[in-house]
Amino acid sequence: MYIDIYFTDLLPVDRDDVEDALESIDALEVVGAGGGDLGGNIDLEVVSPISRDEALRMVADVLQQFDLAAISYLRPSDTGERINIVDLLQ
Repeated sequence: MYIDIYFTDLLPVDRDDVEDALESIDALEVVGAGGGDLGGNIDLEVVSPISRDEALRMVADVLQQFDLAAISYLRPSDTGERINIVDLLQ
């Protein structure tokens, strides 16, 4: 499964730091990233057999650590749905 992280605003932190934190989780691998004037994205692959919910929660926890929950959403490849980080953290 792949998980795309989208940022709806410019990041207040270095994207490399967020990527490094995500890469430090054994179950995830950063496979792409990009940015523009209005936001950016990080593309992840889930590389170990963990549940979908566990993978989404791990990503949400990292984004919360960087105070990015309010400007982020996830789009997992299995459903393509848009998942707000704030909703995952409740």
